[in-house]
Amino acid sequence: MLAKILKCAGIGFLIGAVVGNLIAVLTSTSSSEGVNITSQQLVDMAGGSPAVSILLQSLFSGLYGSLCFVGITFYDIERWPLALATALHCAVIVLTFIPIALLLGWFTSIVSLLIMSCIQIVAFFIIWLILYFSYKKQIKELNELMNRNKEKK
Repeated sequence: MLAKILKCAGIGFLIGAVVGNLIAVLTSTSSSEGVNITSQQLVDMAGGSPAVSILLQSLFSGLYGSLCFVGITFYDIERWPLALATALHCAVIVLTFIPIALLLGWFTSIVSLLIMSCIQIVAFFIIWLILYFSYKKQIKELNELMNRNKEKK
């Protein structure tokens, strides 16, 4: 289990860092000093150094990705009901997002942060439902195949 957690954390970190910086580049703003791919709040926190602010953005985006991916391992704990694993995974995603988004200066108001958090929750459950019904269909097909093989014997 530890190996899977570490693997998920590593993959999540890489994806989180790349996606966090990609979004920052796509939403970057121009100023007289050039293009800003981090928030001014983060640049100020980094002592005015754009390179340090990009490093901080990469680290915290990677941390967010790691925690989101590690949450996948909740589904491997067999004694947990599916609803509990789902709720905890969603909680990790949203409750990790809020402080990181505030720290990195991704949002200028609490209202926009709450709206984005709600969008994440809705998107999480839409994806979860799609996967749930997909896996349910696969299980049904496997059970039918297994029953047909039993009947042949």
